[in-house]
Amino acid sequence: MTEIPSVLQDPAREPAERSVLPPDMPPLQASLDAVPVALLAFRLRGSQLCLVSANAAARQMQGLWAALAPGVSAAKVFVQLAGTLLVEQLESVARTGEALTCRHVLREQGRLVLAWKIQAHCTGLGSILVTLQDISELEQLRYTLSDAEAVLQDTRLELQEQTEVFGTMESMARTGYWRRIRDEGESVLLWSPGLCDIAGFERQEWIGTERALSGVLPEDRELVASAPAGEPGSDIEYRWRRPDGEIRWMRSRTRRSAQEGGVLVEMGVVQDVTEEHRSAARLRDQLDFIQSIASSIPGFIYQCRVHPDGSHSLPYVSDAVNELMGVSHKLVRQDTQALERNVLPADLPMLRRSLVRAVRTLRPWHCEYRVAAPDGTVRWHMTSAALQAETDGTVLMHGYTIDITDRKHAAQEIERLAFYDVLTQLPNRRLLLDRLQRSVLSSQRNHEHGALLFIDLDNFKDLNDTLGHDMGDQLLSQVATRLVGSVRQCDTVARFGGDEFVVLIDGLDEGLAQARVQADAVAIKLLLSLNKPFELAGQQHYSTPSIGLTLFGQERLSVDELLKRADLAMYESKAAGRNTHRFFDPGMQEALHARSSLEIDLRQGLANGELFAHYQAVVDPQGKVHGVEALARWNHPERGAISPVEFIPLAEQTGLILPLGEKILRAACEQLVRWAASEQTAHLSMAVNVSARQFRQLDFAAQVLQILRETGANPRRLRLELTESLLLGDIEGTVARMEELKREGVGFALDDFGTGYSSLAYLKRLPLDQLKIDRGFVRDVLTNPNDAAIVRTVLALADSLDLTVVAEGVETVEQLGFLCLHGCVQFQGYLFGRPGPVGGVEALLDGGA
Repeated sequence: MTEIPSVLQDPAREPAERSVLPPDMPPLQASLDAVPVALLAFRLRGSQLCLVSANAAARQMQGLWAALAPGVSAAKVFVQLAGTLLVEQLESVARTGEALTCRHVLREQGRLVLAWKIQAHCTGLGSILVTLQDISELEQLRYTLSDAEAVLQDTRLELQEQTEVFGTMESMARTGYWRRIRDEGESVLLWSPGLCDIAGFERQEWIGTERALSGVLPEDRELVASAPAGEPGSDIEYRWRRPDGEIRWMRSRTRRSAQEGGVLVEMGVVQDVTEEHRSAARLRDQLDFIQSIASSIPGFIYQCRVHPDGSHSLPYVSDAVNELMGVSHKLVRQDTQALERNVLPADLPMLRRSLVRAVRTLRPWHCEYRVAAPDGTVRWHMTSAALQAETDGTVLMHGYTIDITDRKHAAQEIERLAFYDVLTQLPNRRLLLDRLQRSVLSSQRNHEHGALLFIDLDNFKDLNDTLGHDMGDQLLSQVATRLVGSVRQCDTVARFGGDEFVVLIDGLDEGLAQARVQADAVAIKLLLSLNKPFELAGQQHYSTPSIGLTLFGQERLSVDELLKRADLAMYESKAAGRNTHRFFDPGMQEALHARSSLEIDLRQGLANGELFAHYQAVVDPQGKVHGVEALARWNHPERGAISPVEFIPLAEQTGLILPLGEKILRAACEQLVRWAASEQTAHLSMAVNVSARQFRQLDFAAQVLQILRETGANPRRLRLELTESLLLGDIEGTVARMEELKREGVGFALDDFGTGYSSLAYLKRLPLDQLKIDRGFVRDVLTNPNDAAIVRTVLALADSLDLTVVAEGVETVEQLGFLCLHGCVQFQGYLFGRPGPVGGVEALLDGGA
């Protein structure tokens, strides 16, 4: 490069009176013209900076030659930079003497117009010397480098699109550049700091050629040496060993350009692509691994791109889409609509809406829908995806689709088991309560009435016990079918439990009276339907219902309260003779409250010892006492004596009969022990009533024997009175318990004989000692021929079975005479004495009868 004269290298050394180069010095001007760097001298004239002179390089420089006449303003000289602050900056140098160095690049529509490096020094008061260097080539190199980086960025984005299906990310490449300047007999190699960093060298601008190739692995040097420079596609990749021993992959691109003066500039861009190679290797492994997974999972994985215009493309979809959707993955990638063609039309709008919503919110997408499978069946599919927004406005989805038909069926079955009765397929209690709650709210909102019908099958237990549970289940299924067929499709028929059904009617009239008429009509229709014979195992069977009704509307009532009201009304219909229906009225609520209060009092009475045993004598025709029957009595502290007719059924229903029965049995055994101590009473036997609920306890026999052992009572003096209801159901268990106690000496009597439905074949199997004729037959034995015939039949039957007979409820001498005439020898009733404390029986023994 030609040296610049010293007078221009440091204008500040000129004397003050020679602040500007004189234009009349041709020899000096010739020297300046030889300088390849553009030089321009300016001087302030008033407030404007004007050109004094310019050397040849300046006059020939593109963008300057049109305005280089002496005296022209700096604004015209640098007219192409009018949009910048350059002129103001130069004027500031002239005024302040503070040097300026700046760089200006001008592009139009992506084309480089000029690239200048400008330096300005003050050469005297109001005078400056401007050095202008064209750096277009360097700028173009930078621009080319930027282009390369942009291409590289696009490549990385494309790689990222492929690898993000499997959760990988692309790393940015490290880049540097070098420049070789070749002059006559001289070559200079310059490295950028970035290139030094990736090579592992300390940052240095000047690098020797040998050192520049020192890190290339020997097996790659021939490739580097033979690489053509400045040709399209001349990028090469080679391995580089850093000074620390680490081997990195490099990618190089070279470009040669010639300039005036014989100077040849060769430039290159080097990029460290080690991570790219590693990522590619990892990607190959991952693709192989994920492809093996994708081929084995029960579904397909996909990558979907949703474009700003709403269109879709599938960069990737696994081969399993063919098995699941019946379309090839190649067809799907060409036409994404192929995936929707098999979706059921009813589900397609929902599928599209959910996808649009997910794309809008970028929330994870999850959707279940039905498709028509290739074999013609309808299958359930579930698709899920994670979404991310791309810089170009698209949304990229990574997801999978699987067949969930089995899971759906399992969920439906779970729901059916949770909310539907297995036997009848009707809604169960849980679903009924939910629908009833909704119906109550709807009635209040719409000012309509609804009705709740509680249905209980009469004598269903007898059917179950006699014909078996299979027949009972058949009857329940047929009842359910008839109930559903007797109401509207919008109404609910539910199995509440056991033989109880509930019908929920919506949308009745707003007026209470008319709603009551409508509900009454439904109840009558249900009664008529259930009164028709049922076909069970080829035989006709009749079953009748008892129905309780309650209405609901504007009155705020809880679900539990409505069910209680319907249940109370149902019990009223049973009390009215069954096979009928009753509406709830407040009096039923009062009865329920009374019953609840009585139950509380009964529990407290058992705990406080308010219940005790009274005894009624069993005598012969001469009035001699042979034994007694222990009877439970209750003396309430406030209400006084409460009839057994009132509290015994309550004890049966609540289970309190168990502790009550044990209490009376223990008291009876203790009394037997006391009587055994006296010759006058030692012969007396003790009869104790045993409820069916007591007797059916598995450990009942053990309990009785335990009480006998603890009290020391003679088991041969104890007789347990059973009701005929015990003969229904588990006859084998009944006989086994009776025989276990019989072996220990305990006797048995069948109470209220003739009032039940027992089979004589069962009666023959039972180890009985005695039959007791019900008081209902004895009461009208003189006036009712049927009762008289029954009494005679019982006496004859007992005689044939070698059983003793006790007639209950004997109140008149005439009744006694009839019974004696037909062979009855033991009696019990008011004619001989009312139940009372033990002293009353002992008085009869003394002849008080």
